[in-house]
Amino acid sequence: MPDGPLIKARIQTIEGPHLEVECLFNPKEYLIQRSNSWGPVENSKTNASDLTFSGSSGAKLSLQLFFDTYLRSGDGKGAAQTPQDVRVYTDQLWQMMNIQGVFKTETDKSRPPRVLFSWGKNWLFNAVITTMQQQYTLFTPSGMPVRAMVTAEFQESLEHLSLMAANSASEAISAGLRTAVGSTYGDLRKSYGR
Repeated sequence: MPDGPLIKARIQTIEGPHLEVECLFNPKEYLIQRSNSWGPVENSKTNASDLTFSGSSGAKLSLQLFFDTYLRSGDGKGAAQTPQDVRVYTDQLWQMMNIQGVFKTETDKSRPPRVLFSWGKNWLFNAVITTMQQQYTLFTPSGMPVRAMVTAEFQESLEHLSLMAANSASEAISAGLRTAVGSTYGDLRKSYGR
């Protein structure tokens, strides 16, 4: 693991009313997808079709975010506190999908705001949220949700020529991890019995 403090992923609006969600737990993985459209051109000289490029779609980012206020309800000293409603966090994401009259298009239709997904200073993704699903999985006896899994998909709204930030730098790796990698010849599974 890199040394230093854990940087939390964030999602925030970049236009209109400021909304910001700091992820309680960083994503364990994410998927970036992009596609180019190629179409066949009739060709009577070879068996393989000639292809012509007809366009590109913007990148899509898909991820799951875990929100849990029940696990965070302790004060760090062993004293239990009342858990907070997890919707305090997830509702901010929901608000980012709401149509806002502030943004008028040429056809006089309103739209939701653009957002920025960021994870430290090395990873930024300008986008709009196209789909979101919130699944609540743990409740207090009164029915208040305290745990949720949010699945979201973001569509690129500003072209990213690279997925690395221009000022991206390599991170320092702890001596303990370097030793572990060196002693197992690069296979960390041996360290953990897998």
